[in-house]
Formats: sequence, C-alpha cells, structure tokens
Amino acid sequence: MNSKLKIGLFFGGRSTEHEVSIITALQAFENLNKEKYEVAPVYVSKAGDFYTNPKFLDIKNYKDIDSLILSSSKVNFVRKNGQAGIIKQGFSSQFLTLDLAIPLFHGSFGEDGCIQGVFEIYQIPYAGFNVLGAAIAMDKVLSKYVFQSLGFQAVKFVSIYRNDWIKDSKKILKQVQNGLRFPMMVKPADIGSSIGINKANNIDELIFNIEIASTYSDKILIEQAFENCIEINCAALGYEKVMPSVCEMPIRSGETLSYADKYMKGVKGSKGTKSGMASLSRKIPAPISKNLAKKIQDATVKIFKALEGCGVARIDYFVDPKTEQFWVNEVNSQPGSLAFYLFEPLGIKYSQLLDKLIEDGLKRFENSKMTQYTFNSPLLSQMANAD
Repeated sequence: MNSKLKIGLFFGGRSTEHEVSIITALQAFENLNKEKYEVAPVYVSKAGDFYTNPKFLDIKNYKDIDSLILSSSKVNFVRKNGQAGIIKQGFSSQFLTLDLAIPLFHGSFGEDGCIQGVFEIYQIPYAGFNVLGAAIAMDKVLSKYVFQSLGFQAVKFVSIYRNDWIKDSKKILKQVQNGLRFPMMVKPADIGSSIGINKANNIDELIFNIEIASTYSDKILIEQAFENCIEINCAALGYEKVMPSVCEMPIRSGETLSYADKYMKGVKGSKGTKSGMASLSRKIPAPISKNLAKKIQDATVKIFKALEGCGVARIDYFVDPKTEQFWVNEVNSQPGSLAFYLFEPLGIKYSQLLDKLIEDGLKRFENSKMTQYTFNSPLLSQMANAD
C-alpha cells in the first residue's frame, strides 16, 4: 500500500512572473522528500491551460516549451467519490487524487488568491496563504492600510487608476505632486519581481514611468523614494505558531532591486535549475543592531498573523540606518525560492521547510471541517407547495 502523500505542485500561470514560478517549483521538487511524497506537477501555461507531465520537472525540457506542452496531458479539477484531484483529458481520463496542493505561482492569478479560491471550491487542501490573505498581500495599496492599522509606518504613497490617467493625466499629475516630492518610485500595484518598477526624478520621467506601469496593472502605486535607506527583509513561517527568520540585506546593482538582480545572477543547481531568489547578492544576517532586528522580526510575525498567514511569507522593509526607523514596504505571500535561505541559518533545511508547509496546510484544512457551510432550510419545499 502506498502511504506517500500525493502532492500537486502548481506553477507557471498567466503572469509576468511565469518563468520565476517555474524556477521556484523546480527548486521545491528537488528538495521535497521523495520517501514521503508522491509529486504530480501541474503546469499552467501562459494561456491559462492546466497540464501535467513528469517532463515538467526537468529544466532541460524547457528549451522548447511548445513541444513540451504538446506532449503533455491537459487536466481539469474534479471531485470523485468524495475525493478531490485532477483528471487527465483524453481517452484514458486518468484520475489523480491530491492530498494537498502547493501553489508556487508568482503574481497574477496564482499569488493573489485566485488559485486558492479554486482549491477551496474543490475542497483540495493547499499550502500557503488563504484567499483573503493572498489577495490583500498582493495589492500593494490595500496592504499599506493593513500596516498602518497595526501601528507600523508605511511608505508615503499616492495610488491612481489607469482609466483616470487616460481621462485626465494633468489632474492626476497634480494630485501626485500635491502628495509627494521627487524622487518617486512608480510601480504596478499588484505584480512583483520588480517588473514595471522605475524611479522618477522629474515630471517627464514620472509620466513615462506611469505609462510603463499602466501596461502591467490598472492600479498604479507611486511612492516617496528613500534616498538614504537600506532594504531589509524578514520572513515568517508557520500557521498556529509562527516563527520569524533571520533578517537579510539584499544588495542591488542600481537604485532599485531589478529583475536581473533577483533572478539572473544564479549559478546552476544540481539538476540545472537556477537558484532564483537564493542567487541574489545579500548579507545574512543583515548588518543591523540586534534591537532593530528584533523589532523587524516582531513586526513580521504581527503582519503575518494579521493576514491570517499560513506557510511562509517574506516582508520587505526600508530602514534608516542612522535613526533605525523602519517602514514596511510590502508582503510577498509566495516569496521567490520560498525564502528557504532565510531559515537555513536557524538550522531549518529546505526539505524541512517544505514539510512544515505541507503539515500546516493539512492542519488548516482539518480546522476548516469544523465550520458549517450548509444550512438545511424548508424554504424551497414550502415555495414549491404553495398555491
């Protein structure tokens, strides 16, 4: 009898961070304990179609993604005899049960609560944040209100919408300049990996950067840029009991951490996968005082819990090294490389982190069974029998 847990790794997706998601998934697969888990890869194409194929677990097969997709089986979600899973399309219609899904998407339709909602509907246990927490964490504007409500400083900002910009850009520019001064950071409000993020030092750059950001999102975030601050990151891990990681200071090559800084500097792993966010130049632990590190760790756990966090998340901060003031920047509910490198100094291996994600996802699902989702009402029968 096979006692291994059947784990579905979900990755790819309709997102500008599609390739980053694949790297995270391949890393996770390499580090999952194969004696405990039977792994089914579920790749989501850029068109939004779901496929499975063991070949998705080898980076070498991505040299020709179109051929890889053609050789793969499309799958649909299904419930069969009280069990949840996926079913292959075609003559065989093979049903694959899933004991738990690990969503490893970055960005739209995967990190923002969308896929989590699908898992909830089909009653598939899953690792990571729930629908609400993922949605709020993904929205850089909404999350700032959460930070402020918890008593933390958030970066000063103005948010605008693409349609308003198109209708009256002069009005929007006035609104932005009334609230902020140059230099400013312009960002799409709901994607990550530094895509679409640029610094504006004057009005011309502001206009240009808003145009760029608006191609990636209908909501644009414009923040006051910090001139003399460092970036500090800290992660949290857990569910009912939450622990912080050590703090890190990422090292950037320019004024902001770019996509290239984060993902293009890796060395090849044991199976050809790049090391993703783990390849970023960084100082671990961060060169800050123990007192400041403790404050940031406490803030990280508090924010994680407020968002009903489960699994692992990384929270990014700006710090004034002279005054030790800090501002919360954003929450990454699906951090690149699952932020495993921030827990290694604490003696937690990547495989153990994955064990914890799975354990907590199953525990949350069991807890959800105590909630009644249906209500037996005579309403319809009474209406049907009414004259």
